[in-house]
Amino acid sequence: MILFYIGFFIMATNETFVILRHVSPWFANKRKQLHDRFGKEKVKRIHGFTDWSWIGFIALGYYLDFENWKLYSALLIVYWGTIAIGIYLPMLIRKLKNKPTGYVK
Repeated sequence: MILFYIGFFIMATNETFVILRHVSPWFANKRKQLHDRFGKEKVKRIHGFTDWSWIGFIALGYYLDFENWKLYSALLIVYWGTIAIGIYLPMLIRKLKNKPTGYVK
């Protein structure tokens, strides 16, 4: 059970930062500072390692505690559903209306 929650925490921390940089100049600036300090490739490697870490912890959590699969699935659906509805859907609607999406590079 704890493995899933470790993975979920890593995922939420890592992915929230990545997602918010699309709509927040503050997060976009922090990302740029990371790239300037460590280099773009190193940051990408760290992010890739972090992605595989949370995926592995979540997968192990499911495997070792499958009886709680409904709870784990609900947590993932709530997290990613909130991101999809709260961040990406408004960006898509604005893009389809040819309005600024708020996307920050």
